[in-house]
Amino acid sequence: MALGTPTPTLIHQGPGWIYLNVCAPASGKRHIIGTDGTPLQPAWAAGQTVTAGQMIVDSNGNVQECTTGGTTYTSAPGAWGTALGATTSDGATVVWTCAALAPAYLFAGALEGATDLDIGAKVEETTADQETLPIDAVMTGEVDSIAVTLKESDCNKLQLFVPHGTYATGTDTALPAGAQTYEEIAFGGLKPVPKYSVLLISKRKDQTLKFVVSQIYRAYQKETVKLPFQRGKETTYKITFQAIADLNRPVGDRGGKVYRQV
Repeated sequence: MALGTPTPTLIHQGPGWIYLNVCAPASGKRHIIGTDGTPLQPAWAAGQTVTAGQMIVDSNGNVQECTTGGTTYTSAPGAWGTALGATTSDGATVVWTCAALAPAYLFAGALEGATDLDIGAKVEETTADQETLPIDAVMTGEVDSIAVTLKESDCNKLQLFVPHGTYATGTDTALPAGAQTYEEIAFGGLKPVPKYSVLLISKRKDQTLKFVVSQIYRAYQKETVKLPFQRGKETTYKITFQAIADLNRPVGDRGGKVYRQV
């Protein structure tokens, strides 16, 4: 038998781009990206068959998830639900639930170092005194995540990483002239934990118009946000997006997906 030969095109080396508040595709489909690698956000369309778990961006810029499938109406809903968890009826059967608030499709910014996609199943072994080896193994849990080190720290992006915070912009005339416009995050107090879809796109080094695409359908920000301010180095902070199950989707497609364009 001849020795195996490595396949260079199967060795991936490329930077990653992280996008937040993107739409999850229908089960069995993939999140579509453009030829330049940017995500394409689907909008509502008339007379379309939609299934539970499928997402769109509504006219307000919020992400709506189909929680009851069917066929969309001939015209868009007059008023979309604008609060997390609010529902919107569409035609005879379709129900949309507000899954994430604007801004939809937000580039997370400059990254440093490796971006890690962790896909892990927790397996428990079944043993018996009569055997030295396990006699069975059963999956008891799952941990899927995307971890990244970010470098851009504007408040508009930071708001998605501070679950107990409230983002605002405005003008304060008490501030010095020429520096009265501000953006801020006020934090403190019990709030619902925001959950959103996260998309990781990495360009192939051998074919610049093809990409490896990873997505977690529903995730929350797990890490404490630490912003070190120092003279000798840029401010960076680590973020981990932890997957939770999207129960509107079928088993085997509730956490996320990774695909490679070939």
